Formats: sequence, C-alpha cells, structure tokens
Amino acid sequence: MEDYGYGTGRRLNPANDKRGIAHKISISGRTEGTITGVEEVNEFDNDAISLDTSMGRLIIKGHELHVKRLNLEKGEVDIEGSVDSFYYTSKKDNESVLKRLFK
Repeated sequence: MEDYGYGTGRRLNPANDKRGIAHKISISGRTEGTITGVEEVNEFDNDAISLDTSMGRLIIKGHELHVKRLNLEKGEVDIEGSVDSFYYTSKKDNESVLKRLFK
C-alpha cells in the first residue's frame, strides 16, 4: 500500500518529506487524532491548532481543541476536541500575513 500525503496527490518520499518522518493524519470520530511528520507547533487555542509539518503548514479548526501529547523528536502530535476542518497553507503565506498585521 502506498502512503500519500492528504490532498497532495504525491507519494511521500525523502524528497517530499524533509525529516524522513512520513506525514500522516488519523482522525477518529472527529474527536481525537494523531498527526505525524510534525516539525513545530506554531500556536493553538480552543478553536484552532497551527502545525508546521513535513508537507507544509497544517491548520486544524474546531471547538474545545487540545494538544494531548507532543513529541517533536518523533514528529508526533495527538489532539482532542471537535474537529471541523483542516487544511494546508504555505509557511511563507502565513508569515507574510503576520508581518503585515504587525507593521
């Protein structure tokens, strides 16, 4: 079975995955999940979690969201709460928005 990054249509390989940790999202019942290939947790609150992954910045939106477990050495994060959506953005896009806000 081939491992594909969600929404990328590209097979994960060392060229796509900078740290050699496959990026994978597993959500169970929209209330808990595990994400691998995590490089950094940027920010989180009850309504959103922002993570830098080996496949780009991942934004998870929902309600009562919590980071249950974080292991950056293994590149793993466990979350819980009510997940409404998740999507990827470019790290540069988010940084330029923040820079414009704080000028």
